[in-house]
Amino acid sequence: MAISSLIVETAPEHVERVAAEVAAFDGVTIEATDQATGQIVVVLEAESIDASHKTASEFAAIKDVWNVNLIYVNVEDEREQD
Repeated sequence: MAISSLIVETAPEHVERVAAEVAAFDGVTIEATDQATGQIVVVLEAESIDASHKTASEFAAIKDVWNVNLIYVNVEDEREQD
């Protein structure tokens, strides 16, 4: 499992709409939004690092998204936990 924290950036006037579109993806939680700066703090849980990367890349295709910045990622191999 991969757990990532990202900041999605957009224009302040688009924060609510972009946050709603990002939140519609599986495994996504919107932790915070900053209307003044246009930043959206996202936590993404995915089955693998590849799946996490694929989803985060799809955020960049959302209309009015300027940047998607990876802040943190933690990958755990579930087989190691057994």
